[in-house]
Amino acid sequence: AAEASADALVLTEEDVARCRSASGSGAELAGAGTVAIKQGDVLLPEVLRGGTVQVRVADAADAHCLLGRNVLLLRPDADRFDPWFLAGFLADRGNVRASTTGTSVIRIDPRRLRVPLLEPGEQRRYGAAFRRLHTVRTTARHAAGLAEEATRALTTGLATGLLEPPEKEE
Repeated sequence: AAEASADALVLTEEDVARCRSASGSGAELAGAGTVAIKQGDVLLPEVLRGGTVQVRVADAADAHCLLGRNVLLLRPDADRFDPWFLAGFLADRGNVRASTTGTSVIRIDPRRLRVPLLEPGEQRRYGAAFRRLHTVRTTARHAAGLAEEATRALTTGLATGLLEPPEKEE
């Protein structure tokens, strides 16, 4: 593993948890070995926060970014595992709960995660369903973020007098 350059993009634990693009810089990994992410890698945060875990499959935008601290990377053999199938079962709340260690800082032990052994065709069916659910979840999260931004801006506009409330309530 090579050392990170300061201008390299790093996929942070927060990026994985929030289903967003890489936001970290190589400076965050100074002195540490680096791992370049490849499309199809399965990424999950090592530390459990809030009882849920966001697992995702690296896409073209994630490829060539560097793996941040406290992010686990699984690189499935494409001939044996569909990455979305793997990600979907790894994200299951019961599976995650059974794989955690610690009391104040709860870490996921990837060796304790369970994944059923299914034929590749069956994996692809499950993988497609898990991918659709991931798309729904990330789209809803993005929409909620936009709604929060809009209401914050409107509240500021009303509070500062830049906007006025409607004449009639509907």
